[in-house]
Amino acid sequence: MQSSQSNGLDKKDNDTSQKNSVTLNPKESLRLNSIWTFWYASRKEKDHHIPYDERLTNIAEFNTLEEFLKYYLYLKPVQDIERNTDLGLFKKGYRPLWESCPDGGCWFLRFKKTDDPVDIDAKWEKLLLALVGEQFEEANMLGAVLSIRGRETIIELWFNYFKYDKIKNGVAGKLRSFLQLDQSFTVYFKDNEKSLQDKSTLRNAETYSFVQQRKSTFN
Repeated sequence: MQSSQSNGLDKKDNDTSQKNSVTLNPKESLRLNSIWTFWYASRKEKDHHIPYDERLTNIAEFNTLEEFLKYYLYLKPVQDIERNTDLGLFKKGYRPLWESCPDGGCWFLRFKKTDDPVDIDAKWEKLLLALVGEQFEEANMLGAVLSIRGRETIIELWFNYFKYDKIKNGVAGKLRSFLQLDQSFTVYFKDNEKSLQDKSTLRNAETYSFVQQRKSTFN
């Protein structure tokens, strides 16, 4: 496991005050349906010469709820994580790389640097719990990424959908429900195949409005 300063884990103390909604009897151990891995990657300019896949570091792997909570409670809250940092949680066998999920895509939420970090942290927590708890009831769910960039923070939900809009839209509806998104909240979608072509998740992404039930293209 890497140092706390570099990978978003806080090993100096175990202050769980901002994550107190997660509790488990220490004598209990609930096995999860999948093995999951936490990933870290630097987006700092000094590391750009290193291919992204080589910057990815496996920082923890688990397959029980007890293990998940052990690692999660050491994750720093959003406001304490350095800018230009990516944290991901993916099923074993997948990594937060477009090439690793060629049949997939991702819905993502964008937050300004000035948005409430506690709210972002709460949404990130709900998404992680929904994934490991299989609340999406969809075998094609792959993982999630918290990307803390220079001017914004992005939460991504990755899944295989094989170009079927029924899967894509079903995941969006559950994402809205689990994260309690207001109807006016705009979410974005990008197919991994298109991301590979554009070399970007954000460029040419679709925007989707729940209240208007329509999509458009974001450039």
